[in-house]
Amino acid sequence: MVNRFHGIAYETIQAGQAFAFNPPAITGLGAVGGLNLVLEDINNLGQGPMMQAIQALETSIKDAPAIQSITSQYSANVPKYQLNIDKDKIRLLGLTYEEVNEILTVYSGTAYINNFPMFGRIFDVVLGGASTSRQTIEDILNLQVQNSQGQMVPFSAFTTIEYYTGVDQINRYDLYNAASIICNVKEDYSSGQGMQQMEQLVNKVLGKNYGYEWTGMAYQEATSSSGVMIIYVLAFIVAILVLAAQYESWTNPFAVVMGIPFALLGVIVGCIVMHQSLSIYSQIGMVLLMALSAKNGILIVAFARDKHNEGLSIRESAVEAGKLRLRPILMTSFAFVFGVMPLLFASGAGADSRISLGTAVVFGMAFNTVFGTVVIPMFYDLLQKLDEKLRGKKPVTEAPSQIKDNV
Repeated sequence: MVNRFHGIAYETIQAGQAFAFNPPAITGLGAVGGLNLVLEDINNLGQGPMMQAIQALETSIKDAPAIQSITSQYSANVPKYQLNIDKDKIRLLGLTYEEVNEILTVYSGTAYINNFPMFGRIFDVVLGGASTSRQTIEDILNLQVQNSQGQMVPFSAFTTIEYYTGVDQINRYDLYNAASIICNVKEDYSSGQGMQQMEQLVNKVLGKNYGYEWTGMAYQEATSSSGVMIIYVLAFIVAILVLAAQYESWTNPFAVVMGIPFALLGVIVGCIVMHQSLSIYSQIGMVLLMALSAKNGILIVAFARDKHNEGLSIRESAVEAGKLRLRPILMTSFAFVFGVMPLLFASGAGADSRISLGTAVVFGMAFNTVFGTVVIPMFYDLLQKLDEKLRGKKPVTEAPSQIKDNV
């Protein structure tokens, strides 16, 4: 839709600049969607060079395959007027600057005088210049101010008009003159790839002449991306420690979490199939999958431990646990998968976030159920044998029924 609007706007609107943008994914974090980049004039080069720098980035967009378009509302050639009032002449003509400023304020705007009652209502008295007498900037020179001698002095006696071009408003970021740039990322690329390529483009085209900072959602992603892996590692460590305390073993917890890699593999495959990027919503789904995958592993390992304590061998305990818990795991897991599958077909406002989250959860849980349920008994068998070997415990190789028959 954005590309369609851009095509129509460029063909039909010649006198101005028009572009469309998506709303921010999270209300309040930025004014528009996309990647919000702030270009900073760290060397105080001026407004004109800043405009040239933005144009250079727009023409060099082909060097950043992940960036679809670059738009900015910064303009350094906006027509402007400046009134130069000679204060020395004002004093010589018997005027005060306050009187001149008051006349100019009332004429160019309005001034509240008082109010009066009429027809049972209260009406305001507002003073202002007539629209026919302030249609052009030169009309200001026709204004007159009464001096201390009672004479009417025209503005043209002490005022000159200067015409120039500049920015419509001055924006600052980190105390530097700045310009806001909106970077739209292509569908086949993630926001992280777009940010990386945009940084490379700025460094390549502008060098050290300008600085840059991310703001809005891009800033949150840039500051939190380095902590995502730490969060995953901490979550993994906490899960291992809790399971180790529960089972009083260091090997059984690792057998429980061996289904997590298959869930993460499902997330990657799902993003490829659904043409989704590994966004923050997919990462939230990955945290959820770690808990769900561990839940299935706990069910299998707990039954295997019970069977082994009853006297079955490690191999038989693992096989028996896999058989006993297969149907409950399949029922609960696929019920969950089908329950969240509508997220894959979401539409309307915010659909991209729901599709991204649903892709991670549906494909990740499906892969964990199909592959993780099969390999967890195998890892339990391997790790439990290693644990008993390290502790010097003689493993049970025969089932109780076989021992009884031999006796």
